[in-house]
Amino acid sequence: MLYGKWRPNTFSEVSGQDHVVTTLKNALTQNQVAHAYLFSGPRGTGKTTTARLLARALNCQSPLDGEPCNRCPACIAIANGSAMDLIEMDAASNRGIDDIRELRERIAFAPSDLKYKVYLLDEVHMLTQGAFNALLKTLEEPPPHAYFILATTESHELPPTIISRCQRFDFRRVPNDAIVSRLQYIAAEEGFQLDESSLEAIARVARGGLRDAITLMEQVASRYGSNPSEGEVLESLGLVRDERALSLADRVEGEDLAAAITIAREIADDGLDIALFTRELINELRERQLTALRDGEQARARVLTTTIGELARADFRLDPASPVPLEVALALAILGGSPVAAVAPAEGTPARQNGAGRPARPQGKPVSEDRPLSKDERFLKELYDRCRMTNMKAAAWLNGSCEVVAIGEEELELGFYRKMHMEKVATDSRTLVEQQAEVLLGRPIHLKVSLLEKDARNERKPRSGHLAAAARAMGATPVEKES
Repeated sequence: MLYGKWRPNTFSEVSGQDHVVTTLKNALTQNQVAHAYLFSGPRGTGKTTTARLLARALNCQSPLDGEPCNRCPACIAIANGSAMDLIEMDAASNRGIDDIRELRERIAFAPSDLKYKVYLLDEVHMLTQGAFNALLKTLEEPPPHAYFILATTESHELPPTIISRCQRFDFRRVPNDAIVSRLQYIAAEEGFQLDESSLEAIARVARGGLRDAITLMEQVASRYGSNPSEGEVLESLGLVRDERALSLADRVEGEDLAAAITIAREIADDGLDIALFTRELINELRERQLTALRDGEQARARVLTTTIGELARADFRLDPASPVPLEVALALAILGGSPVAAVAPAEGTPARQNGAGRPARPQGKPVSEDRPLSKDERFLKELYDRCRMTNMKAAAWLNGSCEVVAIGEEELELGFYRKMHMEKVATDSRTLVEQQAEVLLGRPIHLKVSLLEKDARNERKPRSGHLAAAARAMGATPVEKES
């Protein structure tokens, strides 16, 4: 596999994780390496690779500025997998207390062929509670010749006692430009000829996972040879490129529903995959949305955001060949008939109707409740509504169970009042939440969950939601339960 062949051999070759590798190199140079690290982040972002590089640098006989030399016997043994003192353990398969007890018994012995023993525990969140308890004792009192590196995609499932014994590094999704740069290098070395737009398409599909991107490029080359066209690359990725996506985007911005539906039916009549075409349309609208936001065109950005939301909700599973879901989504976006908050017309002014007999797209502010929603609360409400339209069961765990802790460039952190709700969202609803948050924010998002402190949990917000809103509309005042 190409991703194995082209694993980075130095920290400087690790893509998109400068905040991690710079800190590790400084620690190695200053001889201040911790005995336990926690590497957390999405799959395919370099956690295991960085762990192996750290093991190599720790045992290297001639390190230079924190980098392994890759020439000494220790570096060579770790690189080719023959080093007995680099112990890699898959916690998903060895998750019981007996496995950790065996590790504790072996750790007391001195290294056999390296200077230090390095234990790499992958998917460490899969350990049982008993195994975590056994591991905790080892992390508290490690022998001087042993180092631990714990890797996980689900850090929220680790006990706080384990996390507190480790230096933690959060690996981020690799930016698309960094993925493209690495793919260009590998392609040149392998003799592949892919243009930049093809590599950018691969990077978008990989969603920040460099390993996935390398695998996708290898699949393209295996199917179409070393010199595939852009169309062949898109076909291999399950994407479509049709100029009518640009035309349809123009019709959406011009609010020309008749022309938009005509294009949608042409696409279906030509036998194109409607779902893939819709995905291409969404990508085009997202690019325009970003341009509108940068240019300060709020009205245009609002139209584009509404359309992206309606298209993302379109469900093609019942009849993949039918353009009806696309047509309905276009109609809801252009006619303003999507389920949004009611708008109160000015006093004495009738609600404006459009040609289809529906209320036109809201132009004023939503009817306020007793307490106006904050920006974060509005975002969370929109996120829940979008998730509910896609998967009601998975979205239910978001309903009134959490609040926004932080919205970053690459990460959305939700704080939960109860552990059960947090765990359900993290396991059952993670992909759904990340996908819908990406549509709302216009960029790839990694979901981070946390349990709010008890004091924060007790400071519950006034009751809200569609039932409370309906009650207020009829003159009722929802009250909190007496404590």
